Amino acid sequence: MKLSHKLMMVSAAVLMGVSPVLGMASSSVQAAPVAHAKGVNNTYGKNSRVEMTKTMKFVDRNGKKTSKTATKGGKYTIWNVKTINGQVYYSIQTDLKYWIPASATQGTVTYKSGNTTYTLKSDGKKVTTTTSTAKKSTAKKTTKTTKSDTSSKKTSTKTSTKSNSNSKTTKTTTKSTSTKKTTSKKAAVKPVKITMKNKAYVYDKNGKRVNNYLNTKYIGKGVTVNGLGTKTIKGVKYYALQPNRYYVKASDVTVK
Repeated sequence: MKLSHKLMMVSAAVLMGVSPVLGMASSSVQAAPVAHAKGVNNTYGKNSRVEMTKTMKFVDRNGKKTSKTATKGGKYTIWNVKTINGQVYYSIQTDLKYWIPASATQGTVTYKSGNTTYTLKSDGKKVTTTTSTAKKSTAKKTTKTTKSDTSSKKTSTKTSTKSNSNSKTTKTTTKSTSTKKTTSKKAAVKPVKITMKNKAYVYDKNGKRVNNYLNTKYIGKGVTVNGLGTKTIKGVKYYALQPNRYYVKASDVTVK
């Protein structure tokens, strides 16, 4: 009986000594994954800074007012751009908690979407958007020279050597041709400032409405952008936001 009692006491002591270790080994902490918001464009961070031109409440990502106040004269780094209810808003934090309307700031914000870089300039009243598209590099094609081409080149070389007057004419023609090319390159479309009379829908080059211009399908009333030339689609005049891609009807804007 005494031996059994001692064995029971030793077993209980062993269990008590092991159980705390088991309890510590079972506890673990796992970090929650970060969710990416839809319809949000990332800016170039520290290169995008603005200053508040009025005092107002920040809003959340859905456009509802928060308890935090953005004071006039406050300077912020902009990390994200999003369109809320037809207006462009800036996020001052990477967690997307606090947003301010672009029209209540002054400064420049830049971000890239696809091959297009968007630059938004605000003066406290209106926001002007300019775009630039990266040109795709084209591969140079190499062609083999046939014997007939070689013989023709030799013939033309001999002819120009014999006649000095002919070589002078050739030089003059080359210069005039290069002048024409230079002139055609300079003839670029001059942008004009266009302001939305009201909510203006955005169309593609075929006159169909789109919903992917700055993650929205229309531009809010009073917003000013650059009109990059005009185009008539099915008898209706349009101003180009991005030539051969995005347009607004001329009847929906005023030109300055």
